[in-house]
Amino acid sequence: MILSILFYFALAIVAFVFSQALYDSISLFTLVVVLLIPVISLLCLLISLMLVKVEVGQVKPHQTRLQEFVLPIRIISKTPFMLPMMKLMFTVSSPEGDGSVPGYTYVHYRAFGKTTIEIPLKFNVRGVYKVGAKRVVFYDFLRIFSIRRKIGKIQTVVVEPRHLYTEMPLEVTSQEQENTVTAGGKETRYNGDMAGIREFNEYDTLRQVHWKLSARLSKMIVKTYWENTCDNVMIFADLFTYEEEALTNRHLTDCVVELTSRLTSALVDEGGQCVLSYPNYESMLHQQNIATMDDYLAAQDLFAMTPMMGAGSLEQALSEVDFSSLNGGAFYVVTSCPAERLERTLEPFVRGLNCRLHYLVIRPEAEPAKGNHTTVMTLAELEDDE
Repeated sequence: MILSILFYFALAIVAFVFSQALYDSISLFTLVVVLLIPVISLLCLLISLMLVKVEVGQVKPHQTRLQEFVLPIRIISKTPFMLPMMKLMFTVSSPEGDGSVPGYTYVHYRAFGKTTIEIPLKFNVRGVYKVGAKRVVFYDFLRIFSIRRKIGKIQTVVVEPRHLYTEMPLEVTSQEQENTVTAGGKETRYNGDMAGIREFNEYDTLRQVHWKLSARLSKMIVKTYWENTCDNVMIFADLFTYEEEALTNRHLTDCVVELTSRLTSALVDEGGQCVLSYPNYESMLHQQNIATMDDYLAAQDLFAMTPMMGAGSLEQALSEVDFSSLNGGAFYVVTSCPAERLERTLEPFVRGLNCRLHYLVIRPEAEPAKGNHTTVMTLAELEDDE
């Protein structure tokens, strides 16, 4: 804009000198035209301001981490002028979620036309982000004058974990029994052991009747059952930090969450059950029984956005685990802890435990696995090539 003003003043001075030197009708007309150019330019700007509309399109409120999407901005012009331009100011959170990144773009809108601008976006870590347009600045032909118009349409985008594939072995040890109970007229199958007896009611079926006891007591008695909700399988998501760089820790934690979610989902799909365990800022060990897909979806709502832990340690979380309940079952650990350190940390807890162990380690760079039950993956494997 400063260069445009200097150029105009230089042009005006030349026209003035020219008119004073010749002092004829042509030179005076030239001076008048030069002096009127800014007025004409300003009038065109005011007309364009009334006849140009800026619309910010909607983006999906839920996006997947590392997924590319766009923020559409439409410019609808009903002005007959071709040259006026605008500077569109927008703001988005940084891809790493650690602040806002202001940006702008210059647009030469068309006369009686529509222009669509697509601002590409991609967020690298989970979290809640702000995207949108703040204001637009209209300029005249000469870029001497400018008028700002506030847009202020900011949208919230929740960036959720990706859906990854994992080749971890699935431990499905469901206790299948041909037992049913009925509640509210709806027959539901339970896998579990007998819990007790009670009298027959209108919602029960004959398959529940304890016939021997009913004959002895001369009244209908039915069996009730415990539901086996965990099957001695635990999936532990280690959300603690192990690297010096905070951003690397956030990427590693995101991968831990994504792989844990995928592992839990795959286990439920195969008919298995488990306990999902992880530390959060409410407790050092949060546990939730996962027996059905509905259980998984309910748990996922909370787990998917759980941040990495800035306090506490893996040892503290493991000290709250009841390892005796895992005898005969399986223990999964998804972590970003170095493999050798992980083995040392877990050894006192799993020593003498009759349990199948599966450790999935995500590291910034490749490193050798320790033990037959440890699998090591790198960030490059998980993020560079999805």
